Amino acid sequence: MSGRLSRCLKSLESSGFLRSTDNTNIPGIELLHHGSAFAKQLQQQWLSMRPLAVHFGSVPHTESNSQHRFSFVHSKEFRKHFRLLNQSHPSKSKCPTLVKHQRRFTFKSGPNSSFDYTQSVTQLITDFFVEPHRGLEHFYNVQRESKIWWMRYSSNPSRYAIVPYDFQSESELGEDCQAIDIKAAFGNEEEVTVEQLSLVSLPGDEDFELPDARTGQMLLPKVIRSVIDLEPATCALLLDGCDHGRESRSLLLNRVLAPYQCGIAAIQKTEQISPDLCDLCAHMTDVLRSARLRLHLLEENGYTLARNRVQLAQHFEQSDRLGVPYTLLLDEDQALGNGLMQLRSRDTQLAESIHISDLPDYLLNIFRNY
Repeated sequence: MSGRLSRCLKSLESSGFLRSTDNTNIPGIELLHHGSAFAKQLQQQWLSMRPLAVHFGSVPHTESNSQHRFSFVHSKEFRKHFRLLNQSHPSKSKCPTLVKHQRRFTFKSGPNSSFDYTQSVTQLITDFFVEPHRGLEHFYNVQRESKIWWMRYSSNPSRYAIVPYDFQSESELGEDCQAIDIKAAFGNEEEVTVEQLSLVSLPGDEDFELPDARTGQMLLPKVIRSVIDLEPATCALLLDGCDHGRESRSLLLNRVLAPYQCGIAAIQKTEQISPDLCDLCAHMTDVLRSARLRLHLLEENGYTLARNRVQLAQHFEQSDRLGVPYTLLLDEDQALGNGLMQLRSRDTQLAESIHISDLPDYLLNIFRNY
């Protein structure tokens, strides 16, 4: 592993996101508290993507993933989901359509070598049932959409590439099968597979036929399967946010995915704590929580009181290393005198003035329009 990535891993470990297990018998990476919170947000974005999909929830825990890439169409799980599509969602039982489900493995021999997750892996699976004569067309469209999706959440979109799948044996390659991986590259030495896409023909079986959405004619569709290994993909995005080449030690996480979207800090003018300033901080904490913004809670009361500029700078440094996009700064004189406060950006490290009456709508619009 390159020195640059090693430094990123150490920084992410010290911030409580992930931990390298290279010094154990099982090399790889595991997520820590903040990393798990980030993974949860990535999972939520996957759930909200393509909202018209049928979602079958989570399937029972699986001990291992022994199937090769294209054999899923012969599994009991796949046949069960196809049957449920027809029985429980007749309005969506047509071609094209798509279904989602999640599953976990206690062990997965994945494509990411030292970036493999060392504990249970969550797979986010989407199956696209498409017209057989338009299979390749849909496959290329899904490739493009998926790559753009990953680039959108990246601090360095150029690191993502579509890479042809390296078939290990001819037995893997079924009739008319296609496969690619979407990979995140970290220099010339390391890359992480964030999504696997496969185009597979279904068995010639009437059980798998669907009516064409336009003509009603019964078709044997092709299926495009997308598989995202959540924890390794989370590690890739975290490394992406750390490996940005800037002088600052900020973690440039996407605003939507950041586990904590905003923090609150106040600076006192005197040694004695102002009850009015504390009340205002508590009020702003309640306002932002009520707006369902994810707050960065360094202190039990939900905000940080700094006695001087040095303490305030330390707070900003800690927030930046946790990837918090914004910090609301309350100056005792301004905030209590005219209701003005500063909104500091992690990315620019600049602040803009905002009035208390404009919160939380101003922040919500920032995240909504991202």
